[in-house]
Amino acid sequence: MTNNEMMKNGLEPNEARNDEIKKSNRKALPMFILIVLICGIIGGVAGYTAAKYGLSRLAAGFGDAEAFFGEKIAPWLLLIVAIVVLVVCIPIYKQAKSLYASWDGEDEVVSDEIDQKLSKVIWVSSAALVFGFFLIAAAYSGGFEILDGASNIPLFFMSIVAFVLIMVEGVMLQQRCVDMAKKMNPEKKGSIYDTKFQKEWLESCDEAERIMIGKCALASYGATNKACAILAAALAICALIFGIGFVPSLAVCVIWLVNMYAYYKEAAKYNKAGYKLF
Repeated sequence: MTNNEMMKNGLEPNEARNDEIKKSNRKALPMFILIVLICGIIGGVAGYTAAKYGLSRLAAGFGDAEAFFGEKIAPWLLLIVAIVVLVVCIPIYKQAKSLYASWDGEDEVVSDEIDQKLSKVIWVSSAALVFGFFLIAAAYSGGFEILDGASNIPLFFMSIVAFVLIMVEGVMLQQRCVDMAKKMNPEKKGSIYDTKFQKEWLESCDEAERIMIGKCALASYGATNKACAILAAALAICALIFGIGFVPSLAVCVIWLVNMYAYYKEAAKYNKAGYKLF
């Protein structure tokens, strides 16, 4: 509602704005209360069921499954991930390289296709690294007792080698993708091996690219907040039912706090500079 519309309705701008805010809050409040009630009911039912039927006994079964996964399955999955990264990313990168070799420097259709292929390589290698960290943690979950079993030693060291291979693949592939992007866009700066790479790259981007990065970052921020909220609630219930302790919840909450702190720190900095971000 504009100021002129407010005056026509006989309302002061501030009064009309307050009414609009109250209506918006009243509209959203019932759904919020419903979600809170549903979560409370789920938590209460889960707690009562665990206490009455002794579901905490399942924790022992999960512990055995966890140990088996870490000792026998995780090392092989690490090796598979390392192979999949090469099988998937190398052909895509070669396609991008072939397109770049035939690019005249002006055709935006070809340029966009190259960018898409490079983005796929970066995404796949980054996702593989995340899975690699999870799987190496699973392989380590048995502690040094794993080394007591002769049959487990080869798998244990294979998991380490596969994890290192995943890291090396990720760095090399992303370095090649960044180098190609810099050849296509000479104004781009930064080396992937530099700890300030993201800052230098952002500074070399034009206004349109910065807006796109900002929108992507905001979407990522929102998705991370939702994921952390869901995980924190789920892990709290699991701590009650399966006795997993508070460390998993602590890890999620630390990520959640870092995510919020980084956003609001940057928002406050730009707000002082005259940019209204919130």
